[in-house]
Amino acid sequence: MKTVVVDFSNLDDLSGFGEIARNYAPRLAKVSDALLTLHFIFIVPERHKGEFGSHIDYVSREHLKRDIKPYAHHIDLWHATHQQFKYRMHGKGIHQLLTVHDLNYLHEKHGIHLLKHKLKMPLMIRRSDTVTVISEYVKHDVEAHIPLLNKELQVIYNGISDVEQQEQRKPAFAGDTDKFFLCIGQVREKKNLHTLIPVMQYFPQHKLFICGANHWSYADTLRALIAPADRERILLTGKIADDEKCWLYAHAEALLFPSRLEGFGIPVLEAMRFGTKVFSSRYSCLPEVCACHASYWDSYAPEAMAQVVKEGLASWSRDGAEAEAARTYSRTFNYDRYTEQYVSLYHKLTGISR
Repeated sequence: MKTVVVDFSNLDDLSGFGEIARNYAPRLAKVSDALLTLHFIFIVPERHKGEFGSHIDYVSREHLKRDIKPYAHHIDLWHATHQQFKYRMHGKGIHQLLTVHDLNYLHEKHGIHLLKHKLKMPLMIRRSDTVTVISEYVKHDVEAHIPLLNKELQVIYNGISDVEQQEQRKPAFAGDTDKFFLCIGQVREKKNLHTLIPVMQYFPQHKLFICGANHWSYADTLRALIAPADRERILLTGKIADDEKCWLYAHAEALLFPSRLEGFGIPVLEAMRFGTKVFSSRYSCLPEVCACHASYWDSYAPEAMAQVVKEGLASWSRDGAEAEAARTYSRTFNYDRYTEQYVSLYHKLTGISR
């Protein structure tokens, strides 16, 4: 038996990291052939210890350095599931696997903060024996900006949970007969959301719901762009629950996703599961992830953006052939496949033949 530590410390986070952890942890704990050859130690928030079965050992995120010590000489592989991990044990015989989700700091940070990240990320990668990334875009970004010392990057795409099978609940801010567009994600400058505000003048019968954490100053910038007459029509809703998210996907006229920086872009694939039309930027990984199943903006002039939306909606039916093709494509990104790929990699890195 080989011992593998997997970092699920973000299990409770309302973020992409948290979404991955909540889907991957229960699946990994149930992979029968892996359990014959691999013993797992999960790093989890204290309240989740024991949640995935007694055959798993657990160390708490809150007391990680203390709790991991008894296992120090028995660990064969340590999987840091994202580049923002707080702690990773190094030692003889511990193979270090790191998953890199993005290098967004190159575009978001400035001054001393940018310098710190430029120093820290190459060090993390140099101290990792194996590196995986979540898209070809991230792979190219890492290869372009970080000397890898001959490390080969493996792309393992994120999964998407079966959101279309989940319960739905109408949010309080949505009316029974509202026609609306949806945008989901953190309300930060990299999401490029300010481009959507002037577009709404061309859709006077529609509302726009911008859903996600909005405690950054950029949210105030957006609010200032919204005309007083439109403040009941263009809403920054804040965070929403999963069942509310599913209802919004199922009833939205379209998902509008003008983001400039994404390592993967989960919402575009989630929207496809519901037959919802997707409009996307051509930045970062989005053309790779959406492929031919989205309409793209080539200009951010409001009238040009509105024209793309009008043309895309005119030829789209939620039950039509294009929607079904997008739905089928989205299902190729699933957590069963994600889990299988990582278990295979764990076996390879620990020298086990399946």
